[in-house]
Amino acid sequence: MRVQIKEVNKDEKIIIRSIGEEKVYGYWTSFWCELTSGYAYVVPYKQSLDKLIPGCVISVEISQSNIEGFRRLRPTEKTGVVRPQPKLGDYWIQGMIQQVMQGEAGGIECLEIVVGDATFVLDSEEMNGDTNVKAGDGVSFEIIGMQLFEEGL
Repeated sequence: MRVQIKEVNKDEKIIIRSIGEEKVYGYWTSFWCELTSGYAYVVPYKQSLDKLIPGCVISVEISQSNIEGFRRLRPTEKTGVVRPQPKLGDYWIQGMIQQVMQGEAGGIECLEIVVGDATFVLDSEEMNGDTNVKAGDGVSFEIIGMQLFEEGL
């Protein structure tokens, strides 16, 4: 997904993950894209803040700290929704399952859900135990703590 950076707070960062002694940081950022606008932690490519400036457009992959409220949509409910929630960094998503990836034991390992040009990946633990989902199903859930990883294209 392509996003335009509106503002970056380089002083407000969090550790997204640690790899041994190395820490990967995300920076609190205001962004805009065709689907929505709001706030998220952006992880710059190779941790370089040089090009992460207001007005720049970057390609990102989406991740999250947590997922809540996963459920299948009724046929009358629409997909294609990415709506900011009252808590900055959280978003309500209504999308369509594009792919169901099976684990070795035959159960669902993860889902790939598409909304516009955004792709969300949920693992089996984030699906509220719903193992009957299939490609083409509409689903909704809330992202807690959106993270945008710059792809460095």
